[in-house]
Amino acid sequence: MKKGYETRDLLLVAALALLVSGHFGLDYFRTETPAPWRTEKLAAAQRAQASMAAVRDAKAARGINLDRMSDPNGTGMIGVRWSGMTTTLGVLEAKRTSTNPNFAALAVGLLKACGAQRGDRVAVNVSASFPALSIAVLAALDTLELQPVAIASLGASMWGANDPRFTWLDMEQHLLAEHLIRKGSLAVSLGGAGDLGRDMDEATRTQLHARIRQSGIRLIEEADLAKNIAARWALYFEGGTPACFINVGGNLASAGAAADTGGLKPGLIRPAEVRGIKLGGLVQAFLERQIPVIHLLDLKALAAAHGLPFDPVPLPAPGEGGLYHETTFNRPYVATLLGCALLLVALYVRRGRKAQH
Repeated sequence: MKKGYETRDLLLVAALALLVSGHFGLDYFRTETPAPWRTEKLAAAQRAQASMAAVRDAKAARGINLDRMSDPNGTGMIGVRWSGMTTTLGVLEAKRTSTNPNFAALAVGLLKACGAQRGDRVAVNVSASFPALSIAVLAALDTLELQPVAIASLGASMWGANDPRFTWLDMEQHLLAEHLIRKGSLAVSLGGAGDLGRDMDEATRTQLHARIRQSGIRLIEEADLAKNIAARWALYFEGGTPACFINVGGNLASAGAAADTGGLKPGLIRPAEVRGIKLGGLVQAFLERQIPVIHLLDLKALAAAHGLPFDPVPLPAPGEGGLYHETTFNRPYVATLLGCALLLVALYVRRGRKAQH
């Protein structure tokens, strides 16, 4: 009887060996094909990379030196730990992750998935907390020849565009001057508490007000958050209905003051996918209008869901990663492999039953 059980166990060993060896053999039976919109994805990533390099160089020209401890890849897109315009805590690893230029390729894919077509209007809510991600979105919109209707909040969390010497507005204006983006923000707010910069020091608010006046960009500064959101909504629809809404970061206007933003999955969100989640602000308003939302927050989950590395050193080059190709495996090979393994397991079970009688 003991010998019978030893012989039976060899069937499980054989099944395991078959699956392990078959796994290593998968590489010989796979095919890689270009992903949809690969050309546009690569162009957007290259545009984002060039734009971030331009921001880095502009900062250097103003004497704003790189901090290699917080920005080991030397992107120039990582701000300071704290300043008078820092609004909330921030995760440094998430900010560094967002500097991967291939997020622009991800934005291309998400825009095509939500049905945006050349010439469509796209509403964009930009938080200065993620300047690199905002640049990636603008690069994707320009590459696809979409019409961004962007509104930015200038306050930023730690390590974002929170250096008063070079704010998101300065970045955007420089990229416009260098012809690296086609269109900047239609309007800005101070961001932060109440979307009115209430958590900034007075000197910083005064400095930001002066910079906004100098730019000539409209300032959204209504009496409270609800009115600020309403002002944004009116601007988004002023020239027609947007094809989708892109939310970059997590400022108060995006989901309201008491929303369950942690319950929102990052990426493309369709109106039917948010039942049971407490929402508010612009995200809720667009979904109620049956307009899809591209939600770019929770960088760790967003990167993992799309095969992008978290906090990489060095940064991947444009074109690297699974966003640019699709892998398919030889189905007959996989079916044969699994079939043989299941047959061995079935024989194992059958012999066990016989041994019990």
